Amino acid sequence: MQIFYLILLFTSLSFSQIKQLELRIDSIISIDSILTERKFTIKYHIQNLTNKEVSFINAMYPLDNSYPNVKDLKVFNAIVENENYVHKNIITKNVKLMRYFSNYENAISESEKSKIAQDYKQEIFRDTSKRKTERARILKINDFEYVKSSIYTFQPNEIKHFTETYYWDKKRYYKREDLEYYIDENLPYYLELSMNFFKNEFQHFFSDEEFKKIKSNPNFIDGSLVSNRMEINFKE
Repeated sequence: MQIFYLILLFTSLSFSQIKQLELRIDSIISIDSILTERKFTIKYHIQNLTNKEVSFINAMYPLDNSYPNVKDLKVFNAIVENENYVHKNIITKNVKLMRYFSNYENAISESEKSKIAQDYKQEIFRDTSKRKTERARILKINDFEYVKSSIYTFQPNEIKHFTETYYWDKKRYYKREDLEYYIDENLPYYLELSMNFFKNEFQHFFSDEEFKKIKSNPNFIDGSLVSNRMEINFKE
């Protein structure tokens, strides 16, 4: 996942910047619900800056066969420090997985690590009915349906507001393989959001006539959309 994110980040930087839409972070609220965990509530909006309809394909590329919920926009986050991107997933939506890794890394014996791993496996497989329902949904979807259902249209001057919740385990030192990083509590860090829209890459999912209309429509966009940066609280 980390490798994919780095590829995506590189791609977004090399894309043409989209002018028709604005992606903007409105606020970041942080709270330490427990001593070892910080919760971030991030509010942002996407706005059509034009007086015409703007459409885009918001599917993952390349397709990974997981078929995430097409109702959820694919918005990626990056942490920036002193104009440099921190190439590490410091914040996450998956609080259960974050707690598991934190507990596992802090375990003092192999037997304790084994018990933590076993407990986590039992927890993720506990809700079997939900997992079966989700699996059945995915099996009924094919690539063509997924791509076409991932077309979004913003009406003239339309604005949509969103809220995302992320978590940080309050670790400051990270090391995984050759990647090493320390989050300095005295330095400011900033959150940046981004989206990538692809068009030519999905050409074969449409008939020649359908794609001709997409290609000739200047308001059916592709490229990258990058938000403003807002300070995120990694201080003590």
